[in-house]
Amino acid sequence: MVQTNAQFPPPLPPPLPRRPMPPPLPERRYQMAFLGSTREFFGIWFVNLMLSVLTLGIYSAWAKVRTERYFYANTRLAGTRFEYTAEPIRILKGRLIAYVVVIALVLTSNFLPEVYFVLAFVVFLLMPMFIVLSQRFRARYSLWRGISFRFDQPVSDAYLPFMVWKLLSGMTLGLLSPMARMKQHEFIVEGHRYGTSRMRYHARMGDYYRQLMIAVGLGVVTLAALTTLGMLGGGLLKLLAMQGILQMQDAGIFLYGLIMVVAGFYLSLFVLMAFLQVRYTNLLWRSAALGPHRFESTLRARDVIWIYFGNGLAIIFSLGLAVPWAMIRLARYRAEHWALIAMGDLDGFVAASESEAGAAAAELLDALDTGVDFGI
Repeated sequence: MVQTNAQFPPPLPPPLPRRPMPPPLPERRYQMAFLGSTREFFGIWFVNLMLSVLTLGIYSAWAKVRTERYFYANTRLAGTRFEYTAEPIRILKGRLIAYVVVIALVLTSNFLPEVYFVLAFVVFLLMPMFIVLSQRFRARYSLWRGISFRFDQPVSDAYLPFMVWKLLSGMTLGLLSPMARMKQHEFIVEGHRYGTSRMRYHARMGDYYRQLMIAVGLGVVTLAALTTLGMLGGGLLKLLAMQGILQMQDAGIFLYGLIMVVAGFYLSLFVLMAFLQVRYTNLLWRSAALGPHRFESTLRARDVIWIYFGNGLAIIFSLGLAVPWAMIRLARYRAEHWALIAMGDLDGFVAASESEAGAAAAELLDALDTGVDFGI
C-alpha cells in the first residue's frame, strides 16, 4: 500500500445569507403653485409706485421688499410657502452705492471720457465679483420650510465662467457660447446649498449645442419666411402702383421692403433668444439635483413668446398700468411648469449657520441691467 503526503485544502465555509436589497425610495411629484392675483397685487404695485415717486426713489427699497415678499408668499411648494427676509434698509444702502456708481459712469461719459473708460473697465473687471455677491444676497434671504438657501462659491472661481468663457464666446462669434452657458449654469447651481445640502449639476455639453442648433435653424426659417412675405408684399405694391390703383413711388416701395427686412431680422432674433432662454432654463433644472431629489421644468417656447408679446402690447396700450397683470401672468406660468421630484421625504434637510450678506452688488447689477437670471 502506497502512502502519500498530499494535503488537501480545508473545505470552504458555507456562504453567508444574502442580505435583502433595501426597498427603493418612494418617488413623489410636488407641483409648484402660484396663488397671487392681479387685483390684489395691483394695489401693492400702485402704492409702491406712488410712494417711490413722492419720496424721490427712497421708498423704492421698501417697494422692492413688499413686491418680493408678495411673490414669495404666494409661491407654494409641497404645501409650504417661500419667504423673503431681506430688510429694506439693507437694500436701500446697497441701492445708494449702486446709484453712485451709475451716476459716476453717466457723468464721466459726458464730461470726462478718459475717466469713464477707466471706471467702466474697473466695473467690468469686478463684474464676476458682483455676480457672486448678488447670488449670496438673494440666497441668504430666501427661505423655504424655515431653512434658508446659501451660495458659497469663491469670487475667484467666477472669473472663468463669467469672464474668460464669455470672452472666448465672443472671439469665436458665438461658437463657444453653449460651453460658456454650461459653465455658468454649473457654477451657479453647484454653488447653492439648501441648509447644509449642496446642489449638484450633471448636464452634458452636447445638450447645450443641440439647443443652439435648433434655435439657429428656427431663426433662419423665421427670417426666410418674413423676408419672403416682405418681397411678395413689395411685388404686390409694385403691381398696384403700375396699374394706377395705388399711388406709391419706387422709393416708397423700397422703403417698405427695407422696413420689412429689418423688422423680420429683429423678430427672428427675438424668437431665437426666447427659444434659447426657454430651452436652457429647462435644461438647467432638469440637470440639477438636491440630494436624491431632482427637478422638472416643462416651459414651452411658443407659450413664452406669446406671453412676452401679449404682455408687451398690454403694457404699451395701458400706459404701464398692465405691469401687475403681466408680472402675475408670467409668475403663474412659471409655477405651472416647474415641479420637484422628491425621492423619499423632505424632512432630512438641516439648517446651516446664519450670516449676513450685503445688497450693494445685487442692486448694482440691477442698475446696470446685467444681472444673472437663468429663468424666463
